[in-house]
Amino acid sequence: MNRIMALSIFSLMGCDRSGDDLIPQPNGEFDAVIEIGEMGVMTPIQLGNMASQGSQAKNWCDTTETEFGKRLCYYGIVGQAEVGVKGGATFTFEGTGRDVCIVVDPETVFWNQAVAAVRAERNFRYPDYEEDDGDIDLFAGLSSYYTGSPSLEIGDFKGIYTDSLGNKVEIEYGECVQSSQYTANAHAGRGAAEFCTIDTNNRVGVEYTVVLESFSIPLDDGSLSFGVAVLEGSCSDYTINECLIPGESLVASRDDEGVPKIKDDGELDASSRACSLQLEQAACDGQILQFCCVYPDMCGEDAELQTCSSVTTDQEEFCADAATSKYCCGVDSTDDEVTE
Repeated sequence: MNRIMALSIFSLMGCDRSGDDLIPQPNGEFDAVIEIGEMGVMTPIQLGNMASQGSQAKNWCDTTETEFGKRLCYYGIVGQAEVGVKGGATFTFEGTGRDVCIVVDPETVFWNQAVAAVRAERNFRYPDYEEDDGDIDLFAGLSSYYTGSPSLEIGDFKGIYTDSLGNKVEIEYGECVQSSQYTANAHAGRGAAEFCTIDTNNRVGVEYTVVLESFSIPLDDGSLSFGVAVLEGSCSDYTINECLIPGESLVASRDDEGVPKIKDDGELDASSRACSLQLEQAACDGQILQFCCVYPDMCGEDAELQTCSSVTTDQEEFCADAATSKYCCGVDSTDDEVTE
């Protein structure tokens, strides 16, 4: 009996937390629901032009449009929603009559710390700084089936059918079966680029709605930045990873009172976070361990000495030519400091 009582007391003592510390509080700095508007479908050549811009990729997106005035890609920041409210962003695009690939990349670089005792992957031995990663879930379908209200409420693509017996049956009209470089036909998790292919055959000019639902918001600042694009062709035609949409980890410009600035066109004034482009490039090139050993502040807690003992840890050697090195912080960044 005493043992049972002791176990009961111990169980009660272990349930004294609500988990609120794992959810950032809404701070009102950034809208929890964003309406992006209508986007065009980007060609492979246009995608290459954007990727070649480096730290100016966001600026390229902000200033480049289709011949019909539609933006080709979008970078933005969404805030934490109130309890019980879905947050995220929505936009529309028109069917091309062929496959299109929708890609969204939430901040920031994602990798797991290796936990295997034997044959641990060398590139994943450095700890990740978890509190700066977010997660966006991707949904899409015909706009005629969408239940949300742009800029006001995030909805879905579910409908209700009543059969001849009066039974109500839920029908899913969404056409986006999302995948990532880590998982197929499933939600990928924090920080990972997610994508899906939609067949728009016989639907030229028909409007689709895309929902970017903010599943989790980074704890470090209560806001989630992201980049999104609709690409011509199937997702299998592209190598989709952190480098497809570069520099999606954003920092907002602020006025003298610390309030995020809004540009004349109504868009948030933001730019790629310092060194995030180099961090992304290192992850894509399999150089993440080397990068993190040189710039531990970008990756999380310091790695154990033996982790970095067999790799280049000297900054001057790693960035031998700072003017051209794609991994050297301070080049192609918006700040002089290495920041999370």
